[in-house]
Amino acid sequence: MEHMVDRRTFVKGSAAVVAGTVATQAGIALASNDSLISVDNVAEHKWTFEVPPAPIANDQIAEVIEADILIIGAGFSGLVTAASASEAGAKVTVVTASDDIVIRGGSMNARGSVLMDKAAETLRMADDAEFMREQLACAGYNVDQKKWWKFINKSPEAMNWLIEMMETAGFITVLERGFEMCGDDLFSSTPGSHSWVEDESGSAGKGSQANVVPVVYQKAVDNGTEFIWSTPVRQLVREDNNTGRVSAAIAQRADGSYIKINARKIVLATGDFSRDHDMMAKYCPEFLPLLDDITEPDYNVGFKFNGLMPGDGQKMGLWIGAAWQRVNPNPPMVLAVGTAGPVNQPCGNHRGLLMNINGERYCNEDTTGVFGNMAQMHQPEMKSCCIWGSNYAEGAAPWIIQGSKIEDGPADPASMLKSWKDGIVAPVFSDVVQADTIEEVIDLLGMPKEQTLATIARYNELCEKGVDEDFGKKAVHMVPILEPPFFGSIGQKPWLLCVGGGLRTDSMMRVCDENDKPIDDLFNVGVMVGDYFANIYNFLIEGNCLGACCLTFGYLTGRALAAGEL
Repeated sequence: MEHMVDRRTFVKGSAAVVAGTVATQAGIALASNDSLISVDNVAEHKWTFEVPPAPIANDQIAEVIEADILIIGAGFSGLVTAASASEAGAKVTVVTASDDIVIRGGSMNARGSVLMDKAAETLRMADDAEFMREQLACAGYNVDQKKWWKFINKSPEAMNWLIEMMETAGFITVLERGFEMCGDDLFSSTPGSHSWVEDESGSAGKGSQANVVPVVYQKAVDNGTEFIWSTPVRQLVREDNNTGRVSAAIAQRADGSYIKINARKIVLATGDFSRDHDMMAKYCPEFLPLLDDITEPDYNVGFKFNGLMPGDGQKMGLWIGAAWQRVNPNPPMVLAVGTAGPVNQPCGNHRGLLMNINGERYCNEDTTGVFGNMAQMHQPEMKSCCIWGSNYAEGAAPWIIQGSKIEDGPADPASMLKSWKDGIVAPVFSDVVQADTIEEVIDLLGMPKEQTLATIARYNELCEKGVDEDFGKKAVHMVPILEPPFFGSIGQKPWLLCVGGGLRTDSMMRVCDENDKPIDDLFNVGVMVGDYFANIYNFLIEGNCLGACCLTFGYLTGRALAAGEL
C-alpha cells in the first residue's frame, strides 16, 4: 500500500515508520493501526511495547521477598553496582533473567588511574578540556555534559578500585593501544583503555571482560550479595497509581510462578534493546537492516552481533511513567573495524583502495573503522570491495595490530603478507582471494571488470601524483596497486554490537519522567543510561561504555545508595 506523505502526515497505520524510514522485517507493532499519525500527535502515538500490560495481581504472587537494594541484571554494570554497594555495607540482592553472570566486551576506559599516572612519564595524555571539546563535537553537543564530566572527574577513583581488585586476584593491568594513539591525526585516541591479562603475552581489548566479570562477581558474593538466577523481572511496582515511588519488582521463576521483591532502592541494569525490532524501528531505524531474524530473548547471550538484548528494563520503565531519553535516534555501536581489506591501526579502516560492488571508489579511506562502516552502509547491498597488491605490506607499514598494548611494537610487514597468502585478513576474518593478475582477482570477486579496472587505473594515477584529487586522502596513504600476487576481499554488512541509551537519566543515574523529575527510588546503569551517547558510538574512546556507564556510574551509584545519599 502506498501512502501520501505531506508536510503534516508521516505514516498511516502500520506499513511504515515515522519520518519515512523503512518498515522493520518483524512488522511495525503500533497500538492503533487505523489512526493517522501527524506532526500534532506523533509524540502521543503508542507502539505496542509502550502499552503497559495488565498488572500482575497479588493472588498470582507465590512468594514475597524483602530486599534493601535490588539490582536487576547480572552483567558487568549490575555486578559493579552490587560489589560497590555491598562493600560499603549495604544489603544487596541481584535478580537476573540469566542463568549465570553475563560476560561480553573488552577493555574499559578511564581518564586517569594509577597506571596512567605511570604511563604519563613517557606518553602524551589528553588535556581534559580539549578532550571534551573534541568528543562533544563528535556527538554534535547532543549529550548530557554533566555525565561526561562525571566520567572524567570520577573514573580514576572507580578504575583504581577495579585495578586493586583485579591485581589482588592475580591479573596484570595493561593499557590498550588505540587508533594512531597520541598522534596528531584527527582521529587519534589517547591512552585510557584498560585491560587485564594473566601474563605479559596476553593481548589487550576483546575478551578482557572474561577476566574481569568473574572477579567482580566474587567480590559481590564475598560481601554478602544474594543472587536470584533464571528469574526475569516482568513488571515494576510504582505506588499511588504510578505517581509515587517504585517499591517493588515482580519476577517470574522458571516454573512460571511469580515472586514480588520489595526494595528500598531498585537499579535497572538490563542492557540494550537491539533484539526488539519494534523498539529499533522507533528509536534506531537506520540500523534495522543490520539485525538478524532472531527476536526471542536469550538472556545468557555473550558476545553476539546483530541483535543482543530485548529492552526489558526500558519497557518496564516506560510502563510506570519514565520518559525516553532526549537524544534521537538512539546511537548504535557497530564493530570498530570497518570495511574489507587489511587494517593497519586498531579500530581502523582499510586505508588502501575501497570500492563498492559496482567497482566504484566511494570514500576517503583514511578513517576509523566505525566511520568506514557508515560510509559502507550507503553503498549497494552495504558492501565494500578491496583489491591490493603485495607491495601494500611495506607501503602501509607500520602495522599496529588490534589488541596491542601500548608498549607493543608493530608487526613485521612480511608476516602481514604471509597472512594474506594464507587467506587471512584480521581482525575481521574474511575470505581472501589471490591471483597473479588484477583481472583474475576481479573475476574471483565477481566484480564488473571494465569499471573496476578503470577505478584501479585512476587510483594508481593519483598515487603516482601524490595527490588524491577525488577524495583528499593524505599522500602517505596513497599506496598503488602494483606488485603480484594481488589480493581481494569483499566486506559484508557492518556488524551491530548493541544500541546505547534508553530511559531518561540524570547525572545521579536516577530515572526521570517527562518533566525531568526523578522517579523516587528507581535508577539505571550500564548501556541503558540515557543521553550519554549521540550520533554513533565512535570508538575514539575505546571502552567508553564499559568505563563510564558501567564501571564509573555503577561504582558511584552503589556507593551513594549504600551511604543513603540517593
